Amino acid sequence: MKQFILCGVLLFLLTSCELWENGKVTDPQDYNTYLQAGPSTTSSKYFRLWNSKIKPDSLQLSSFGIVAGQYNSFFQATGEITYLKKAETALTKAVDIAAIGKSGYLRALARNYISQHRFKEALDLALEARKLGSGVLDSQYLLFDLYMELGEFSKAEQYLDSTRNMSAFGSLIRLAKWNDHQGNLDTTIRLMEKAAKKAEQAANHSTRLWSYTNLADYYGHAGRITDSYQYYLKALSLDPQNAYAKKGIAWIAYSHEGDINEAMRILESIDD
Repeated sequence: MKQFILCGVLLFLLTSCELWENGKVTDPQDYNTYLQAGPSTTSSKYFRLWNSKIKPDSLQLSSFGIVAGQYNSFFQATGEITYLKKAETALTKAVDIAAIGKSGYLRALARNYISQHRFKEALDLALEARKLGSGVLDSQYLLFDLYMELGEFSKAEQYLDSTRNMSAFGSLIRLAKWNDHQGNLDTTIRLMEKAAKKAEQAANHSTRLWSYTNLADYYGHAGRITDSYQYYLKALSLDPQNAYAKKGIAWIAYSHEGDINEAMRILESIDD
C-alpha cells in the first residue's frame, strides 16, 4: 500500500512540475542523516503536565490553550489529522469559557479551521475576533489570509494595504503572497528573502522553518534548483523529520535529475 502511495506522489510531482535540464544538484551525504531521524515526537513532560490539568468539567483556560498548541505542533510534525481535531476540541472549549483574551482563542481556532480547509467557518471566527478589538493587527493578517483563500481578492487587498510594513515579518510574507498571486515571482522571492532574514534575526524557530520551505518552493518555481535544494536542507537542519522538505528534495531528485530510486528512498523515510 505504501509503495502505491509513493508512486502516486511521484506521478503527481511529474505531472505538476516542469522537467528541468539534466544536472546533478542533490548529494545523499547532505541529507542521509535526516532520513535516519527517528519518528516524530508526539508527547513530552511539558505536554503531559498541562494535559493532566484538563478534566471533563475543567475551566483551566491556560491549559486548553497550551495543550492545543502542543497538539498543533504534533500535527505539523506528523500530518496526522487526529492531532488537528484534538487541538480544535481544546480551542473550542477555550473560546467557550474565555472572558479575557477571547479574540486570541478565536483566531487560533480560525487558523485550525484553515488547516482543515473550513474557510467560511474560519472567516466567521476571524470577523468575531476583529469585532472584539483586541489584537487588531493579528486579526487583519488573518482576514487577509482568509479572503485570499476564498478568492475575494479585492477585500484581501484592502487588508494588505492597511497592514503594509516592510519591516514586519507578517506584512512581508503577505506582500509576497500577493505578488505571487499577481504573477510577480521575482518580487515574491525578494520579499520572502527579506522575511527569512527577519525570522533569522528574531531567532524564531517556527518562522525560520516556514520561511525556508516557502523560499525553497519559490526558488523551484523560478528554476533556481540549487537554491531550492539548499533551503530544503536548511529546513531539515531545523527539523530533521520535516516531511515537506523531504518531499521537496525527492521532487528535485526525480524531476530534475531523473533519479526515481533516490526519490523513492527519500519518500520511504517519511513517517506513515
